[in-house]
Amino acid sequence: MLLVLLATAAVGWYRISQVESIDMKVLADEATTRLNIGSKAGLNRWIDEAEHRYRGWRIYVVDQSGEDLRGRDMPQRLISYAKRLRDAGFLDPNAGMRRRDDPLLLTPLIVDPDGTVYTIMGDSTLRTPMLLLREPDVRVVVLVFALTISGLVCWLLARYVSTPVEHLQSSARSLAAGNLEARVGENFSRRKDELGVLARDFDTMAHHVRSLISSKEALLRAMSHELRSPLARLRVALGLARREGADLARQFDRIELEAERLDTLIGQILQLSQLRAVEPVLPREPLDLTSLLSEIVEDARLEATAAEKRIEFTPAGAVHAEGDAGLFRSAIENVVRNAVRFTAVGTAVTVTLGVEGDRARIVIADRGPGVPLQELERIFEPFYRVAESRDRDSGGNGIGLAITARVVQVYGGEVHARNRTDGTGLNVELQLPATHVPV
Repeated sequence: MLLVLLATAAVGWYRISQVESIDMKVLADEATTRLNIGSKAGLNRWIDEAEHRYRGWRIYVVDQSGEDLRGRDMPQRLISYAKRLRDAGFLDPNAGMRRRDDPLLLTPLIVDPDGTVYTIMGDSTLRTPMLLLREPDVRVVVLVFALTISGLVCWLLARYVSTPVEHLQSSARSLAAGNLEARVGENFSRRKDELGVLARDFDTMAHHVRSLISSKEALLRAMSHELRSPLARLRVALGLARREGADLARQFDRIELEAERLDTLIGQILQLSQLRAVEPVLPREPLDLTSLLSEIVEDARLEATAAEKRIEFTPAGAVHAEGDAGLFRSAIENVVRNAVRFTAVGTAVTVTLGVEGDRARIVIADRGPGVPLQELERIFEPFYRVAESRDRDSGGNGIGLAITARVVQVYGGEVHARNRTDGTGLNVELQLPATHVPV
């Protein structure tokens, strides 16, 4: 639109610059000659010739009644001036020749041989943009400019919009066909308009889809491996039980133990699968974290005492949060039992509950071997083990901490693990939104 307006202004300026100025006295002399030679018919032909010669001007020959000789409508300012001339007696046949060269006259007078007095008036047709657009040549040029510029701009705009859309369509089809590396690319995602936002969202979606599929594939591989282990031990126990003179009671106990491990593993896998949904719908109810943590610690003390270990719990008054009691119990219990499993014999697992700002902070620290720095973040991945053989012997399957991390995450919290500064153990910290902070 700006280009069209500029083009229109340029055409108007050029057209106005072509308008010649008029010497009214010269016109009066020409009109007098034509009037003397061809009377009124010759004067009419002269008006056409003069208007053709002076493009952009309308020439009027006004008689003593104040009207145009050809009956055309005149601008109001010219009508008013003609009236003043008539009232002043300039158009009087008896005074015409006597006052023809009066210096006060703005328009020259001409006199017909029969004594009729006329005055010559000129009016520019290009005083305003609307009058300018009445000119046929101006209308044609402006229309051509408007169509050309609008067509070019619309074509560029269409290309600007359609190119990324076509590329996005191609990337979407490629992703749908199974190419998980399909991306729109930085050329379009750097754009600042809505298409750039759409391109960035598509790339983010494609990245998440690839991550989810890769994670699911890794989870399936790990599940198949984990399920094979107890099944293999079950087959070994069955094989030993079939031998002649086998200790059937011992083998049946072993089969029962492996069946329980298999049942626990399947339950944890199902729980993790539900928690790993894109937007899991989980219940939210008021919880007393202090009471919940006390119950978990009391249950874990039995296992710790049997292994000649201790659990020390330091509460911080009543701390409340919102969530599902069963999920919170499972998340915290997984960390506590993991700490009891790896803390050294004769040492204590310390559990502390505190509040910082609007966050409840649970820290579970053991006195075990710790975790290598490069693997601290990976311990929350499903089926990941720092020391696989030791973890399996201790009863772990590498899925408990993954459940903990996911439960804390879906309820708006965070979980972190770091080695103790003295190098004798691991601290796992769970942060959850607190709904009540003691005064």
